[in-house]
Amino acid sequence: MKKLFTALIGATLSMSVIAAESPLELLAGVEAGIDSDTAMTIIDLNKTQEILMTQPTGASDSWYNIDTTTHYDVIIGEHFSSDLRPCVAYKLIVKHSSKTENQDLNACMNYDGHWIAQLD
Repeated sequence: MKKLFTALIGATLSMSVIAAESPLELLAGVEAGIDSDTAMTIIDLNKTQEILMTQPTGASDSWYNIDTTTHYDVIIGEHFSSDLRPCVAYKLIVKHSSKTENQDLNACMNYDGHWIAQLD
């Protein structure tokens, strides 16, 4: 019993160290507005998560955020895996005022079940 307890404590400590050393994880969609005034709200980020979770390759979905007067389109690309995690390529189109931004992005699912931006 003592060996089992020691092993569990050691595993917990090593997982904590690994988590502390891991890079900051950013939700998919957070890239929108990095270079402009079209940053996604938490509602927009949640909508992006839902679309990436449920839509197949080739599907598209869109919404309008009345609070920020911003229109978003997400087009699902190919699904792939990286480091044994499910990933997806997608296009994010953001329309705000008279500007349109197109971004080709990738996201992979983390261990908590969230789609995380894969920044280059």
